[in-house]
Amino acid sequence: MNANRYRRGIDIGLSFLSIGLLLGVWQALVYLHVYRFAYIPSLPEVVDAGRDYVFSSDFVSDAVASTLRVLAAWGAAAIIAIPLGLAIGWNKTFSDLSLPTLELLRPIPPIAWIPAGILFFPNVEGSVVFICFVGAFFPILLNTINGVKQIEQTHFRAARCLGAGQREVFRDVVVRGAMPSIIVGLALGMGIAWMALVAAEMIAGQYGLGYMIWRAYSLAQYPVIIVGMVAIGLIGAGMSACIRLFGRKLTPWQSQ
Repeated sequence: MNANRYRRGIDIGLSFLSIGLLLGVWQALVYLHVYRFAYIPSLPEVVDAGRDYVFSSDFVSDAVASTLRVLAAWGAAAIIAIPLGLAIGWNKTFSDLSLPTLELLRPIPPIAWIPAGILFFPNVEGSVVFICFVGAFFPILLNTINGVKQIEQTHFRAARCLGAGQREVFRDVVVRGAMPSIIVGLALGMGIAWMALVAAEMIAGQYGLGYMIWRAYSLAQYPVIIVGMVAIGLIGAGMSACIRLFGRKLTPWQSQ
């Protein structure tokens, strides 16, 4: 127990050290005017801008709007991509039927779907959520498929020798065996959903953190841009941490 606490303390300390080094290098590059870093806001300027923005009602509404958009898109992508990936990884016929089409759509970046999203959905919310959905869908799908493919065949044979039917094999071998990869896909999908959200809000949004960043750029409020980027990073990191924590609860055997 003491060893685990000691190891956890070291991990936390290294994490803070990493962030401190990043801030120190950033401030040094700006202060020394290295290359074009002289045009980047310094840390005190960002802190001052953050103090004014973070404690305003605009920040709360922007952060809540962006978070809800990402959660809606990520949740819809998970609901569709996980069962689809399990079916593709488990059934060869279904894989041959559906995977080629999905592989044709996968390389298209979420930003390229912005015009289609605006045309498909009459309101801004629908188009922004759709673009984030596209970004989250394929990482979840591909990791689910790979998770099924990586299950050893001995597990299937052992389950059948013990009298398991198709339903039991799917539930106890396919789903549980693919779960670690599904968790990785969910975390990746969350990150890419945030990336797609910023681009979507810049073009199609009327509010949100991405729209705020674009508005700050248009008004030459460069410290506010950094504040928005940091806010997105913190919220996204927190959501990814929740996914990993949830994943450890679902896959207790991974921590053994």
